[in-house]
Order: sequence, then structure tokens, then C-alpha cells
Amino acid sequence: MKTPLGILLTLLFFAILTPCYATDIVRIPPQYKKDTIAAPDPEYPMKAQHLGYQGQGIYRLVINDKTGIVDEVKVVKTTGHRELDASAIMALFNWKFRPGVNHRDLLIVFELTGWVRGLH
Repeated sequence: MKTPLGILLTLLFFAILTPCYATDIVRIPPQYKKDTIAAPDPEYPMKAQHLGYQGQGIYRLVINDKTGIVDEVKVVKTTGHRELDASAIMALFNWKFRPGVNHRDLLIVFELTGWVRGLH
């Protein structure tokens, strides 16, 4: 039979060894996705999660008004972290709009909501 101290030490050992990570949210308010045909959300980079990086950035899209393809992405306001801005820019180049839209400013919010301990 195990003693309460042994059980406590075993649980503490497993708690220390299991990885802990932040739950992430990348939010783009719906009004910015108006007129889109394809609008994938950016990924929250793992390195940025581990370092606790958060922020919100404003990006200006220059869109080909005939094809709806994003030709250029400009950072109007940075998130403050290169990794987050790079993820946003890479995702925004995959956006596609209906023809006739020629530019769009949009807000992207990278937010960590809490810490979760994984057991796998």
C-alpha cells in the first residue's frame, strides 16, 4: 500500500514533467472578412506562445481589383513581435476577395487565454 506522501510525490513528479502550454486565440473581427472568398486565419507561432507574446496589429492589404488576389501587405501598426507580424502577413497573402475590392485595412489580435497542461 502506498503512503499519502508517496502518492503526492508521484503526482508532483508527473505535474512537473508534463508539458505546459498556453491556449491561443487569433481573432479577426467579422467586419474585416466582408467581401472575402477565402480568408484563412493566421497561425499562432509556437515560439511566440512559449515566450508569452501577445498583441494586435493593423495591416493594409493592397488587392488586385480584377482578380481579388492580395498583391501587397503593409504593417500599419505592429503587434510588437516579429513572429506574430510574420504569421499575419503570410496568412493575409492567402486571402482572396471578390473582384472590385482594391484595398482593406484590418485588425488581427493574437491573445493567450490561459495555461493548459497536456498529458500525452
